[in-house]
Amino acid sequence: MKFSIALVLSHHAELLILDEPTSGLDPVARDNLLEVFQTLVEDGEVSILYSTHITSDLEKCADYITFIQDGKIIESSSKDDLLDNYRLVHGSKNSLKDIKSKMIAYKENAFGFNGLIKTKDVIKNEKVQYGPPSIDDIIIFFAERKDNYEKSTI
Repeated sequence: MKFSIALVLSHHAELLILDEPTSGLDPVARDNLLEVFQTLVEDGEVSILYSTHITSDLEKCADYITFIQDGKIIESSSKDDLLDNYRLVHGSKNSLKDIKSKMIAYKENAFGFNGLIKTKDVIKNEKVQYGPPSIDDIIIFFAERKDNYEKSTI
């Protein structure tokens, strides 16, 4: 993988399209490669488009994220907007009925529920708690939606 990346970079291309460029790399090598990517795009002369399942890579260096499921775009926005536009929500099973219709998706467990809601749909309710999501959280809850394409947020 390191050799392939070095070969791609040696061509001085303005656009790099990479598929899972950090897969198979140990955490140190992956972090080093992400630093190289950040250095390349800082001056604005190189753009990088890559697909990955390693969302921690996206949190470190992505500017924009597009979530594609079954060939359809489910969400596409800047990383900052994506993280700002959603909140994790959790509460007791009794409080689920108060917020259920507003949530993108939720999972029930023995202690209550966890879910994802748009920030604009947050309601004041002392029975539920909100927190910032990770990219993983957003992807997991979008994948859990039963009606992924009818409620697309694009």
